[in-house]
Amino acid sequence: MTYPSSWGQPGDGEPIPTQAELDAQDLAELAANRERSDLTSHYPRPKSDPGPPPWTLTTGAVYAWYLAAASALVCIVYGFATLGSEMDRLEARLKPQMADVTTIDADATASSMASFWPPALLVGWVIALGITYPLLMSIAKHHSRNLRSIYAAVSVLVILFVPLVADLLFAYPEVSIAYRVLSWVSVGALIASVVLTFIGGAGRWLPASTRIKPSRVWRE
Repeated sequence: MTYPSSWGQPGDGEPIPTQAELDAQDLAELAANRERSDLTSHYPRPKSDPGPPPWTLTTGAVYAWYLAAASALVCIVYGFATLGSEMDRLEARLKPQMADVTTIDADATASSMASFWPPALLVGWVIALGITYPLLMSIAKHHSRNLRSIYAAVSVLVILFVPLVADLLFAYPEVSIAYRVLSWVSVGALIASVVLTFIGGAGRWLPASTRIKPSRVWRE
């Protein structure tokens, strides 16, 4: 009479691994854990629940952008409403500057530039507003430090662009100084909006930057 073998003993239908096989499995598991730990240390995962975004990012920066946009829109509406006069003023301003250039037709060149730049600058200002707002709103929505960097970079370009618009379109005695003041208010408010995305805990709330270390690239 035979009895069934006990669990884990020969005869239960499952081969018993040798000590060498067990050691190989342990070594493979250790290597996998080490690789996962190394990847985690170099490329940490973002927090699944970072908590509510700071006030400066969701309210302060947005309200500053609203002020910048409102000031810009007043200037833009005035610019389009008086577009013909702006072209005439710019043409009269350019002609004396090009009179000494003998290789071009000063009158035709000044007229061409005056016809192109005022509407182009105003349209560019509108496009800039249309780009910066969704970038700003997406920073907190997507919890993205990269979007904040893009927003800051685009805003810097707008900050450099607006004084050019104010000078070419509004810097004339017959144009109210209020439009130049509003242009600079728009610049200042946009600067404040960018600064507010970097202070008040925004840097701590956003995920850390993931940088590729050259030493790791060379090792791999």
